[in-house]
Amino acid sequence: ERRPQAFARRWPDIYALSLAVYCTSWTFFGTVTQAARYGWPLPPTFIGTILLYIFGFGLLMRLVRLVRESNSTSVADFVASRLGQDGWLAAAVTFVAVLGIVPYIALQLKAVAMSFSLLVRDDAVQVPAWQDSALYVALAMGAFAMLFGTRSASAAEHNRGLILAMAFEALLKLGAMLALGMFAFGLPTAPSAIELLRPQAGDLSGFAPLVLLGMLAMFTLPHQFHVGAVECRDERHVLRARWLFPLYLLLIAIPILPLARAGDALLGAQNVPSDLYVLALPLSQGREGLALLAFLGGLSAGTGMVIVSTVTLSLMIGNHWLTPLWLRGVWAPRRVDRTRPDQPDLRGAVLVQRRIGILAIVLLAWGYSRLIAGNDALADVGALSFSALAALAPALGFALWRPQTPPRAVLLGIASAVVLWVWLLLVPVLVEARGLETQ
Repeated sequence: ERRPQAFARRWPDIYALSLAVYCTSWTFFGTVTQAARYGWPLPPTFIGTILLYIFGFGLLMRLVRLVRESNSTSVADFVASRLGQDGWLAAAVTFVAVLGIVPYIALQLKAVAMSFSLLVRDDAVQVPAWQDSALYVALAMGAFAMLFGTRSASAAEHNRGLILAMAFEALLKLGAMLALGMFAFGLPTAPSAIELLRPQAGDLSGFAPLVLLGMLAMFTLPHQFHVGAVECRDERHVLRARWLFPLYLLLIAIPILPLARAGDALLGAQNVPSDLYVLALPLSQGREGLALLAFLGGLSAGTGMVIVSTVTLSLMIGNHWLTPLWLRGVWAPRRVDRTRPDQPDLRGAVLVQRRIGILAIVLLAWGYSRLIAGNDALADVGALSFSALAALAPALGFALWRPQTPPRAVLLGIASAVVLWVWLLLVPVLVEARGLETQ
C-alpha cells in the first residue's frame, strides 16, 4: 500500500487469484464430505461458478462497470444506489447479508477448531466457553481485521494490501491441496483417472440447487461481491479472471474425490468424520508434516474469508445501520454544524463503528458455532448460508436490469424470501442441534 505502483503489471493475475477467497474451509473439509456422500468428482458449487465465468462473462463485466459508475462500496450500497437511493432497502440487504454470513463464518471457526483438536490429538467434545479454541481463533481473526481492514475511513479507497494478501493466501491453500492430492493418488485405494471421469451412481437430488447456488454466490456473498466487483480496478482484469479463476477451481478440486475415497476405505471403520479426512489420512500414514500443511491450508482458507467478510459487513453495518441512527436519531451529535468549516472530524467515530461491527460479527459467529456443535457436517452449514444469501439475487437482478423497480416491491420480495428460508431451513437445523444437545 505504500507503493501504489507495486505489482502493477501483475495486478490482473493478483485480482484473479484474490477471487479464490471463495475457496474457504468448506473447500478443505465440507466438499470432501459432499464427495464422500454422493461421489461427485467436482463440487457442484464450483461447477456453477465455472459456468458463470464461462457463459456469464458479459454479466460480470456489466456488474463491475455499474459498481464503478455508482461508486458503490458493498452489495447493499449497490442495490440501494440503483433502486431509488432507498435507505431502508440498504438496511434490509445488510440484514440478510449478516443473517447469511454468520453461519458461514461459524463454519470457518468450527472447521479450524475441529482440525486443531485432531492435529493435537485432543478430544473435540463440547467445552466451557472460556476453553473453546474457536473463541480465541475468532478474536484473533477479528483483531487482524480491525488492524488491517479499518485503517482508513474512506470506504471508496481500494484495499490493495488486503487483495494482495488474499492472492498469496490463494497460492498457499492451492499448494496444500495439491500436496494432499499427490499423497491421496499414491494410496492403494486411490481411484484412477478413468474412474474419476466415469459417472457415479450417487444421489443427484441436491446437485442442481447447489450448482445454482454456486452461480449466485459470486454476487450474493458479501466478501465475494467486494473482491470481485468493488476491488476490481479495471474491467479488463475480468478478462484474465475469466480463464484463470475457473482453472484455479479445477486444480483445487482435483484431490477432493480421491481424498473422500481413500478416507472411506481407510478410516470409515474408525468413525472418523469425513470433514476431517484431509487431516486424518496423513496422520494415519505417519505423515505429520503433510497434516500440518493441510491444517495451515485450511486455516489460511478460513482466515481469508473471515477477514474480508467481517471488513465488508462492518462497512455495511456502519453505513446503513449505525450511521443513520447516529446522524438522525438519539445518537446524533448536538454540536455539529455542517455549514461551518471547523466541524468535528468524524473519521475516528466511523472507524470505531466498523471495529465494533467486526467484533459483534465474530462473536455472533462463535455463538452460532457452539449452537451447532452437535452437527458434524460442515457441508450442511455451508449450504444453509449460501441459500440464505441467495435471497438477495432478485434484488441484484432488479438493480442490474430494472433500476426503475419500486424499492418497496424489492423489500417485500426480500422479506418473503427470508421468512421462507427461516421456516424451511434454519428452524429445522436449530431444532436438530437442540435435540442433539439434550441427548
